[in-house]
Parts: sequence; structure tokens; C-alpha cells
Amino acid sequence: MWILSILAACEADAPPPQDESDPTEPTEPTEPTDPTEPTDPTWTPPEAGVITLDTRDGVQLEADYRPSPSRGAPGIVLLHENPVSGFDRTAWPTAFIDELAALGLSVLVVDRRGAGGSEGEPIDAFVGPLGRNDVEACALRLEADGYGSLLLLGASNGTTPMVDYAVWAPGEGLPEPVALGYMTGGTYTETQTPMTEVPPVPAVFTYSTAEAAWSVQQQALDPGSWVFLEYANGGHGTVMFTAAPEVEADLLAFYEGLLP
Repeated sequence: MWILSILAACEADAPPPQDESDPTEPTEPTEPTDPTEPTDPTWTPPEAGVITLDTRDGVQLEADYRPSPSRGAPGIVLLHENPVSGFDRTAWPTAFIDELAALGLSVLVVDRRGAGGSEGEPIDAFVGPLGRNDVEACALRLEADGYGSLLLLGASNGTTPMVDYAVWAPGEGLPEPVALGYMTGGTYTETQTPMTEVPPVPAVFTYSTAEAAWSVQQQALDPGSWVFLEYANGGHGTVMFTAAPEVEADLLAFYEGLLP
């Protein structure tokens, strides 16, 4: 009996069992989400490559497509400079497109009507209402493919159909842009649509000191979410990627800042 008494006393004095999970111990770090990895195994992303788009007025457009593997990812449409002057989608640097895709964006780089491999009259790309149909065709393709928020970036008078579409889309029940980019906007931007009518969504304006006047004027309309970036030696439109290479990182930072 005395042995049992001793054992009972020892058990009473024994410390309680330790919880094996120590809250002071560091936990394994969570791997960051890779925006280039598929997130929905039940969904097959569209193929990358050259595609064609049909506008509502029957013009066929050609575009380079870099779809994101993630369903619901934001999509961005790049609108090059003046088709009348011979510009087409090749004006956009491949490295910049690669970096946008690396952010997890679906990138659609279109030849505006009358440019490159697209049909249509070049002048219609920015004079009159037809240019916005080019943007619409891109926005609807991204939506049909399962992508989410719409971002737009225009260079020079690529900003013209961009603002035309941004103001027109809500009344048509079309995908509405959540952000706009103006690479050397100017009076041509407002050929059809005054900036006072443009939705107050986040926007970035990049411009050289030599062509700063129009962009500086827009600062009076800033709803508080517009970014103005001036480059002393910047070129015009996409030429700025060469003249002021830092514009690439600045644009990427702006669009990345919009991502969840």
C-alpha cells in the first residue's frame, strides 16, 4: 500500500503535459501566390498568339494575345499611336508586354483599324465614333474569355478611342475600364470626348517636358487618383520607352498598384 501512496504522490506533483504546439515557435512561411500559375483547375485558359476580333461595324482587327492562366485576372488593352502615320501594335516593346504578363494580367495588343493586320480606314481609328468599336471588341473578348477588371493604356492618339470608349461603355452595358493610361495625351485625345466627361477612375499620365502642357491642364480635373509623371528627355508616345526608359517601371508600378 505504501508503494501505491508514493506513486500517487509523485503523479500529483508531476507537471501537466505540455502542448506540443508552441505559439512562440515560428511557423512555416506561406508561399506567395504566383500570378502566372493557374488558380482554377476546372477552367482552361485561351491560347496565346495572334488572334482576330470582329467589331460591331464589321471590321476585322488583328491582335497579339497574352492571356493569363488565372481565371478572373484583370485584362489590359494596349492602343498604339496614329494609324495614319503608319504606327501599329509593334510599337509596344516586347519587354513591356512580358512584364505586364508577369504581373498576372491578360494582355491584348491590338492593331487599331487601318493599321498593321487590321482592316478599315486609318482615319476612322480616331476621327468619329468608330474607333471606340475597336476598344469594345477587345473588352468583349477579355470578358468572354473569363477575365475580370478592364485596364486601358493608350499612346498618343490611342488615347482618343480610349476616352471615347470609357464614356460610352456604361450606357451600352459594356465592360467599364477601372483604370486609364495616357502616354502623351494631347488635344487629339479630346477629338470627340472632353476630359470633363471621362469617369474619375485611377489614371496615369506620362509625358515629356516638351509636351507637358495638355497633361498639366488635366491636373485641375484630378479626382485624387491620377498620377502625373513628367520626363525631361521623354519622347512621344511609345518612343518614350527608348527616350526615357524609366517610364516602363513607372507604368508597371502604377498598374501593379491596382492589383488586389
